[in-house]
Parts: sequence; structure tokens; C-alpha cells
Amino acid sequence: MSTPVKDFMQQPVYTCSLPCDVGRVRDLMTIKQCHAIPLVDVDSAEEIKLLGIVTSDDLVGVYDDTVDIQQVMKAKVLTVAPDTEARAAAALMLTHRIHHLVVMDSQKIVGIISSFDFVKLVAAESVLG
Repeated sequence: MSTPVKDFMQQPVYTCSLPCDVGRVRDLMTIKQCHAIPLVDVDSAEEIKLLGIVTSDDLVGVYDDTVDIQQVMKAKVLTVAPDTEARAAAALMLTHRIHHLVVMDSQKIVGIISSFDFVKLVAAESVLG
């Protein structure tokens, strides 16, 4: 698996700017059919700062949609560059026991990869030979 993550990352990446609540994130996940939302602070069109990430697993058991998303988000977000090899990204996910990595290029969010993306990659490679 020497494939770079840019070849199989999910795009576009849907983000939420803070402040926001659980309901807004849950609605975005439902509408866009995604399972992870990076949380950002938008200073300007050029400056977007990654502040955290929320996954669908983080929202399990949170029934009050008015809860501030910062109460359930993970502030430590692991990122990789677009040219990172799939093997290195998978090792990072295994080491930290996480299911999503944000792909960043020059401080910009350009993609996201999930553990399911690796399943699809392995399946595609086995079919193609």
C-alpha cells in the first residue's frame, strides 16, 4: 500500500465553525452523509484554524442538541499531508486507535480519510491485482 492518501481521501470536507451545537453538527452529518466533522475557527477567507474533530461515535448518547459541541469534540486532531503513504497513515490510526485523519496541505484542510477508506483501498487493490 504505497498509495498516497490524496488518491483515496474523501473530498470535499464538510466543516463547522465554532461556536456551534450538537444539533448543527448532527444535521450536517445526516445531510452530507459523513461520519466526521472537523471543527474550525475562521479568522478570514485565508485563515482557517483546525480546533477539533467530532465523529458520529462522539455523538452517541448525546440527546440534547443544544449542547455546545466543544463539550464532546476531540481537541487533539491528528493530521497527515496529501503525499503521506497509506501504510504510514494506517499505522498512525492504529497506534492512536482512531478512525479518522484530517488531510492538510499548507495549513488548509484538503481531505479526510477514515478506516473504511482503507477497506475500500485494499478491496480495490485486490480486484486490480
